Amino acid sequence: MAENLFQEIKSVIDITDEDAQKFLSLTKEKTVKRNEFFIREGDTAKYIAFVLSGILYTYYVNEKGEKHIVQIALETHWVSDLASFLSGAPADFNVQAIEEAKLLILSKADFEKACQNIKGFERYFRILVQKAYVHAQKRISKIYGNSAEERYLELLESAPDIMQRVPQHYIASYLGIKPQSLSRIRKNLIKK
Repeated sequence: MAENLFQEIKSVIDITDEDAQKFLSLTKEKTVKRNEFFIREGDTAKYIAFVLSGILYTYYVNEKGEKHIVQIALETHWVSDLASFLSGAPADFNVQAIEEAKLLILSKADFEKACQNIKGFERYFRILVQKAYVHAQKRISKIYGNSAEERYLELLESAPDIMQRVPQHYIASYLGIKPQSLSRIRKNLIKK
């Protein structure tokens, strides 16, 4: 299963098999059962995780008690509360499993070792953070600039099996709409 991680890393940087093995030796496998938390709001995010299998979602709960989903992490995604992981501050987000998830986790100390001792890893993680930031900016602009239907269709295009694996109300939250609106969009698309 670590092959997925190697392929992800190799898609970003050139790395020798030896350095990839060094990196892998810094990670640990962890299973997060369905509905179990990987990170809870208020705790410190001690790990960043690569999703080998399963799905997790990252969300915060507003003062009205409503969940707002900011990430759905499928296989080959990295997930954590990055601000908490990097700074040691309490997490603002919850990270919870939708399906049982098998993860490769990396502690902050081992993250630092990888960046300092394995050629190219600091660049790899910088590129990951850059991509995450660009994705977040695009997502925000699409929430304000694109219709809900356009956002839904784009999500389906980027993750075709997501509707079979993620509850509809989570997808609606991720898209920034109510579940009833998502139901209407889906019905309208079926009619077309």
